[in-house]
Formats: sequence, structure tokens, C-alpha cells
Amino acid sequence: MRELSDVKEAIGVCPQDTAVYPFLTIKENIELFGKMHAMPSDRLEQNLEYVMGKMRLLEWANKRAGACSSGIKRRLNMAMGLIHDPEIVFLDEPTVGMDVQARHAVWDFTKELKTRNKTVVLTTHYIEEAEQLCDRVAIIDHGKLIALGTPAQLESKSKEKHLEGVFLKLTGSDVRGEE
Repeated sequence: MRELSDVKEAIGVCPQDTAVYPFLTIKENIELFGKMHAMPSDRLEQNLEYVMGKMRLLEWANKRAGACSSGIKRRLNMAMGLIHDPEIVFLDEPTVGMDVQARHAVWDFTKELKTRNKTVVLTTHYIEEAEQLCDRVAIIDHGKLIALGTPAQLESKSKEKHLEGVFLKLTGSDVRGEE
């Protein structure tokens, strides 16, 4: 990937703060992002149904995003970032404010991305999320990397001292091609 446009197409982002267009419907928000990625209509329609189903948004497809709960908006945000089926996905606190069922929908989809050999970089403060989703965990304290390893390796270290801020990386394939 040498061209900037190719790099942009390979990346999907789900920011911590929801960024949806409130006057558009759930479906229109996702379609807009697919069109911004210049997806062909048949592929867009196929991916639209897929991500809406995975994020459990089908029953709200025609509801205006501004009238939806924060949990639905969070799932919509993820669907918008993944509509173009990127190779590298950045998820910044994707389950904050979600109920248990919605959280598990995000977890299931994230696990599926991993099985499809996508690289997912996830930030979270939920240790159970790290245990469920991550192959490797990096713990960052005041901007410095202080620990790196599997969740099991780091679990014992986290009990030894107070750690703030958790940066997590799931590996389907590593960005640098390492495993």
C-alpha cells in the first residue's frame, strides 16, 4: 500500500465519542459512509445488511439517529466505521455506555473480525473486555508503556501495582506482518 488513498481504504475507525448525523436514519448514516468509500452499490447493499445485522440495528434502520439511545448510536458508529470492510480497525472504547446484550454483540463481531484475519486495535478500561477479546495487551501509564503480554501474563502484574489506561491489540494479522 503505497498510495494514501489505499491506506485510507484499509482503515476503519470507531471513535469513543459518537459521531452520527442526527437527522439521517440509521441506514442512511451507514450508507453515507459506504458512499464516501466509493463502494459499488451492490457491495454497499450487501455490507449494509451484514453490519446492521451484526450490530443488531435492523429494527431501527429507518429511525432517525438523533432519536436513538446512546447504545444504539454507539453500535451505529461501529457499523459506519466497518461498512467498507477494512483490514485494520481502530475501536476506541466501543462498548462504553452499552447494555450487556449490546456489549456482547460488539464482542461477537470483534471476535469475528479477528477470525477473518483483520487487525483490530482496541482501547478499553474494562479488564473483562481485554480477557475476552485480546491476544496481546499493552498497559500504558501516564503515556508510557509499562507492560506488554497476554491477558493471563498481565493479570498477575496488574495486581502488583496500580495501572491506569489500557491499550489493547487483537491480532488476526499484525500491522507490521509479525505474529
